[in-house]
Amino acid sequence: MFWGTHRVRVDEKGRLAVPASIRRQLPEGSFISIGQDRVLTIYPPALWESLASRLQDPLLGPEQRGLARALFSKAVACEFDSQGRASLSPEQRRLAGIEPRSTAAVIGSGVKVEIWAEDRWDSYSGDVEARFDELADQVISERV
Repeated sequence: MFWGTHRVRVDEKGRLAVPASIRRQLPEGSFISIGQDRVLTIYPPALWESLASRLQDPLLGPEQRGLARALFSKAVACEFDSQGRASLSPEQRRLAGIEPRSTAAVIGSGVKVEIWAEDRWDSYSGDVEARFDELADQVISERV
């Protein structure tokens, strides 16, 4: 389970240092690709394989084809260099609004990790925090 918010620098080559507490939990075979809300997501192997298996049917409808194309075309293996940095492709950075020499927010999101441009994370999290009670009531009442 991943949790917490970590602010990290993205270097001039588009690499970011993934916090050690997150790296230790990420199994080999994880992937970085796009996620919902125009963020980058680190998918552990089990989650990645689950998504991939749902998108394997050769007779997918247009929505599934679009999702498969977007997810797989933006994917890179999540590999760390000796300093614990993962490389983000230029296409991934463009999509998420993450510039070289900027700060990104690496957040634990339960079964996956998300990578946000810092300003977008600050705006999003401020809105969600302001509506926390409302969201909690909606989500909990839906499950009861």
